[in-house]
Amino acid sequence: IQSLDIHIFIESADDFNIPRIAQMTQKTNQFNLTTKRYSESDIRSGIHSGWQVFCMSVSDRFGDNGITGCIIINGRFIDSFLLSCRVLGKNIEFAIMKSILSLLKRKGVQSINAQFSPTVKNKQVEDFYDKCGFSLVNKDSSGAKLYKIDLTNADLTVKPFYHIVFKNE
Repeated sequence: IQSLDIHIFIESADDFNIPRIAQMTQKTNQFNLTTKRYSESDIRSGIHSGWQVFCMSVSDRFGDNGITGCIIINGRFIDSFLLSCRVLGKNIEFAIMKSILSLLKRKGVQSINAQFSPTVKNKQVEDFYDKCGFSLVNKDSSGAKLYKIDLTNADLTVKPFYHIVFKNE
């Protein structure tokens, strides 16, 4: 992984990338922690009401994968986090999450909640938040999990071989 020269570009949603973000929410199943589906107008409405929406582009020494991930934050809650299967297997999901959490911490957020909603296809991510240092708050009979992380004490260190760039923050 270290030799891949991985660059991750994180940027806020805008008129250019909202169509791709909406498309990913409609089609991404395996690495999708809640599988919530949003249209372009849903995302625009959410941003207007205060959501923070980011997309991620990933490139490595073999090429540019384009916009392959997004995260939607509604207040102090991670509403959605998903990645295209094109970029899985490089552990970039941890670098992205820690980078977003670091950004939120810099903005004064002290803690944030997140949810995992199980589906037939997203079993591979059922312990993602555990691996990121979130604490399990509740698990219901369907397997849905509610998490919380205290950003004041969290380890938000990103491995140095991931080159993270915030494009418009």
